[in-house]
Parts: sequence; C-alpha cells; structure tokens
Amino acid sequence: MKPKFALAALFLVVVEGLSLKEFLPLPLAVLIAAAWAAGICFAAHRASRRPRLSLWLEEGLVAFGCLTMALLAFGGAIGLLMLGTALDSSSITGETMVTMFLPSIPIAIAANVPTELFVIPGLLILAWRPGPRRVLVVAAAALYFVHRIWTYLVFAPDRLDFAAAERSTTPLSPAERTEFAQALHVDDPRWILNVLIFAALLGAAFCSRFDVGRAFDQKPSEVRG
Repeated sequence: MKPKFALAALFLVVVEGLSLKEFLPLPLAVLIAAAWAAGICFAAHRASRRPRLSLWLEEGLVAFGCLTMALLAFGGAIGLLMLGTALDSSSITGETMVTMFLPSIPIAIAANVPTELFVIPGLLILAWRPGPRRVLVVAAAALYFVHRIWTYLVFAPDRLDFAAAERSTTPLSPAERTEFAQALHVDDPRWILNVLIFAALLGAAFCSRFDVGRAFDQKPSEVRG
C-alpha cells in the first residue's frame, strides 16, 4: 500500500473508530471505520486519475479545511474566554452556563465531522506530491490526529450532567464553579492546536497547483502534479 493511502486509512480507522465506539462495540466501530477508509481511498484514487476533477477537489478541500479550522480555532478560543469569564461571576447559575455552552456543540460537530471524514484523508491522498503543500498537509493531518484522539479520550467522556445542571437557577458555589470549569475544560489548550492546523492549511492554500486567475481556462495537461 502506498504511503498516502496508508496514512489516510490509519487516520480514519483510529479517529472514526474512537468516535463510533461511543455508540457501538469497539470491533464493529473499527470495522465501519475501516470500510469508510476503504471507500475514501478508492474514491480519492479514482478522482486522482482525472486531472481536472482532482485539481478542484484538492483546492476545494484545502479551502473548506481552512474555513472549518478557522471556525474551531478562533470561535473556540472566544467561547472558552466567554465561559471562563462567566465562571468568575458570583451570580452565574448552572442554567446560564449550560445555555451558553450548548450552542457550541452543533457548531463543533458541523466543523469537525466533514474535516475528519473528508478533508484530512482526502488531502493526504490528493495532495501527495513532492513540495511544500504535502509537508503542510501532513503536518495539519498529524496535528488534527492528535487533536481528535485527545478529544475522544479526554474531553468527550468528561461531561456534566446537563439535564440536572440546566435546572439549577441558584448561583453556583465555588465548588460547583470549579466542577463546571473542569467539565467544560475552560483551560483547554486544544484551541492552540486548532490555530496551528489552520495555519498549516492556510499555508497549503498558498501552494496552489494552478494559477487561480487562469483556473477556468486551464487544460488538464497544464495542471501541475
């Protein structure tokens, strides 16, 4: 197996296996993740044999990856600052904290799911050419791999009982504020990883395979790589 397919498959099997094991037995989770990895590798391989399609898919994945990681990096950092500041208030309630936190969940899911299912594994295959873009994509993939493992092993299992907390309308005690801070990981440094991943993908965006100004006039034979 070529390195690009091996890396993409390893990424998907580990990351998606950890994700699915929250809902399925581990062997079944790994099996489904492996099947998805095989499908992505096959689809990306077929796309790579069509120069124009490969070109636009690669550039689109880089652009979309920049968008999702910018959302996670800067939106996540602002969210953590807001939660940390709110916990410094002596009048904050559990209901308010939960109300502030819950909207971040669908946003994080909407950004992370396509990134881990399509963007990173797709780029590992489509952008696997000698040059700075491959280096930046591999760096972004490695950082995101660490990020997702960290999330699934450390952050995801450590959840508050939101059903109970959202009914709490009395000010949180110091002990409860500490519990919220730990459960919500308000000191979570993963946003730094998000910034680094965003920077790597942004750098990859500047290592385009073609002249953007001539994109619609370019013939497949003119595409580099």
